[in-house]
Formats: sequence, C-alpha cells, structure tokens
Amino acid sequence: MTRTELFERIKERLAALYGSRFKGLVLYGSAARGDAAEDSDIDLLCLLQDPVNPYQEVRPIVEATSQIRRDYAAHAVSIRAVSIQEYERGAYPLVIEAKREGIPV
Repeated sequence: MTRTELFERIKERLAALYGSRFKGLVLYGSAARGDAAEDSDIDLLCLLQDPVNPYQEVRPIVEATSQIRRDYAAHAVSIRAVSIQEYERGAYPLVIEAKREGIPV
C-alpha cells in the first residue's frame, strides 16, 4: 500500500465515522517536512467540526482505522483529533507546527 492509498483509506474511514463533522486530514511532523528517518512514524491530524474532546476521540479513531494501520506495516501511524476551529487559529504548539509544516492529504 502506498502512502497515498493509506491516506485515502483513512479518510474514507474517518468520513464514515464522523460524517459531516470530518473536515480533513493533515500530515505533519518529520514525514511532512521530508526529514523522516527509516523508523519514523506518520503523524496525522484529523480535523473535526466543534466540539472536539481529543481524549474521547482516541478510541473511535483507533477502532475505525486499526486494520488499515496494521495493513500499512512500513511505519506506525498516529492520528490525533483536533477541531477545525482550533487548527485555524493555531490554538496550541502542536497545531501551530501542523499549520506551519503540515500537508493536507
């Protein structure tokens, strides 16, 4: 599976899980910067319409994407939920980094 296929499959699952609340997926971190090591993970932000409690979204995201992440054995995949509003205003350091260096996928 290519990275593009990985991203498309994850987006499909998240769209099915969240419906119209799902607003997009952003690649950030070393993979987005192009300086990922061989064993680097792939970091993704799941952008959702408010309200978002990132801690409550962990389990549904993991359950919805676990098979896809297992199928993509090349790298570990980490997906964090954040509200589109927090993303747009750069609410905290992780979001600021993702806005600055991230790539919508």
